Amino acid sequence: MIKVFSVAALLLVLGACGTSLPVAGKPAPAGPPPPPMSGDTIVCPADVKQCPDGSYVSRNPGNGCIFDPCPGARIQ
Repeated sequence: MIKVFSVAALLLVLGACGTSLPVAGKPAPAGPPPPPMSGDTIVCPADVKQCPDGSYVSRNPGNGCIFDPCPGARIQ
């Protein structure tokens, strides 16, 4: 009886937390942008883009924070 009560209490607490696990195949939402920095340092958002081949590319601070091209992609 105590085990049943303990399991029920645990499930109730976890359900009340409102936590959810990420769904497979769906990316996590991007975080907030970084705070502004002083000086000439350029900091881009830390998000990534998935390419058709399954690889990922990040933003390039030397190119205005646009994403680097995907491998095998034609440069326009």
